[in-house]
Amino acid sequence: MVRVARLPSAAAADYMLPSARFHKQGLSMSQAIFRAACSAFLSAGLLAAIPPAATPAHAQAQASQDRGDGARAERPESFDAQRTTTSHRFALPSGALAYTASAEFLPLREGAKEEVAARVFTIAYTQDGVAPAGRPVAFVFNGGPGASSAYLHLGALGPKVVAFNEDGSLPRAPSPVVDNPDSWLAFTDLVFIDPVGTGYSRAVKGEEEAEKRFWNPDADARSMAEIVRLWLVRNGRWDSPKFLVGESYGGYRIARMADALFDGPGVSVNGLIMVSPVVDFANIRDSDAMLLPWAFRLPSFAAAAAALGKAPGTPAEAAAAAERFALGPFLPGLAGIDPGNLAASRDLFGALAGMTGLPAELIERHRGRLSAGVFAREILRGDGRIASVYDATFTGIDPDPSSPRVQSDPFLDGTKPAYATAYAGYVQRELGFRTDVPFRLLSERVNRGWEWPRMTLPSARDELQRVLALAPGMRVLIAHGRTDLVTPYMASRWLATNLELAPGTRDRVRVTVQDGGHMMYTRAPERARLAADARALVEAASR
Repeated sequence: MVRVARLPSAAAADYMLPSARFHKQGLSMSQAIFRAACSAFLSAGLLAAIPPAATPAHAQAQASQDRGDGARAERPESFDAQRTTTSHRFALPSGALAYTASAEFLPLREGAKEEVAARVFTIAYTQDGVAPAGRPVAFVFNGGPGASSAYLHLGALGPKVVAFNEDGSLPRAPSPVVDNPDSWLAFTDLVFIDPVGTGYSRAVKGEEEAEKRFWNPDADARSMAEIVRLWLVRNGRWDSPKFLVGESYGGYRIARMADALFDGPGVSVNGLIMVSPVVDFANIRDSDAMLLPWAFRLPSFAAAAAALGKAPGTPAEAAAAAERFALGPFLPGLAGIDPGNLAASRDLFGALAGMTGLPAELIERHRGRLSAGVFAREILRGDGRIASVYDATFTGIDPDPSSPRVQSDPFLDGTKPAYATAYAGYVQRELGFRTDVPFRLLSERVNRGWEWPRMTLPSARDELQRVLALAPGMRVLIAHGRTDLVTPYMASRWLATNLELAPGTRDRVRVTVQDGGHMMYTRAPERARLAADARALVEAASR
């Protein structure tokens, strides 16, 4: 799903690490993140050796070797995929759909002897009774880094979903798992993949130390591209239209993967579907030297304030007005703030107060630079409540009114048991998969151990631009929730607007904005809209 830790940025880590353990150490957010980042940078390393990518020309031979059909001296060790295959049928608005579910581990190999370095857990859903060659297949990832694919699996795409309340709020435990009338299986086969260290995926030897080689952006993109290649090999799906789906950090991941697949095994994906993504971290970073990120959040603040009754208009109306203000008077006003003459900026502070529902004196104290954490902490302080940065319309009781920051997120932290227990029960009950390995919905070990690039903020903008240029038929859907403060929709609009596309082809990259937050799909109507938009992209890109 959703979290990014140890970035050299106070802002991104503040929103994306809801546990916020370092607050208890008495450090400011910027100090904590800077120290953590420096520690991570000193030990940064890259993936030692993902095996060379196979090309379609020798793919079938390698598939035979991986299955054990052929002898190979370099691979003396056996690999237990623990594969389970079950048959299912469920009702869709278009009629009944029969499908096969396959849960299994796939091997990541390394070194001259191609020894198994990690076991990556996957669940694939394939429609029965159709020719696989023309049937699309989508490979699905969440984010974090450190999140398993369970959020998109049981939240939006799979044949079953966790049933949240009608308003998208948390269900009572144990969370019910029901048929999903909006499953993407209606228009594409689905393969859910858990990166190493998440879900049931683990390194084979040494666990955490062995897993760390996969915990950086380069290694992550290469290793997950290898799993995609291997699945295509073993299932003979080279002729299928291929799609990558990623949420939050998963958006950055799949842009990098699309480039890695193109360069390595020569796989050109037909489309990317990004749900609440971050592609360029510079666009969501809090920094005195960078003005645009402060502007990109304003429409989401305004929409949330309107939804909470703290600002006039509907959320959509408030957001539209804030968009015009953000890229109009706000930027020069913010750049012109003089701490020695704050009175000259009182009109700006007043306009922000009317738009965001926050007190003008608070905005002045922050010099017009409002972070997601400040908004979530302050918007309902007078009511004794806090807002979620993942969906600022979702609020909870403030457990510590004296704290300057939110210690845990009322929405994200509340979803953990809902998804974790529902997933573990589902795969055992419905798919017949059993293991004693603990299921990691959101791995703190991966999140804390992630090694970010040295002295730069991650960005997959260049990789996205490159694959769009080299694969002229590829399409991209970027879907956002209007009141998501973690990855604000305006940052993606800016990114899409500034991509270089041939005249008359700008519709290849589409940004949509829906009601809701980071996981807008917990609301049934928004889940249906997301599915409809994804279907339109898959069908257009598969022609």
